[in-house]
Amino acid sequence: MLKIYSIPNMERFLSLVARSRGQVLLHLPDNSQHDLKGDSALRQLFQTMKPGREGVRISLSDPSDIPAFINYMIGV
Repeated sequence: MLKIYSIPNMERFLSLVARSRGQVLLHLPDNSQHDLKGDSALRQLFQTMKPGREGVRISLSDPSDIPAFINYMIGV
């Protein structure tokens, strides 16, 4: 699971989600999980979210997607 505390470029992040091979699961505070890649309404809602101190938790169903997300998180 990855925890993201800042999303400075939402368009770039959502482009990364769209290019992912597997699911990009958003973990909500109520312990539910929703696929950002497959749910356009959730993506629209996600665009308005601010990670804040708690951060945003996501998990990736395809391990080959992990390097791209880590590069995004470190600003590469």
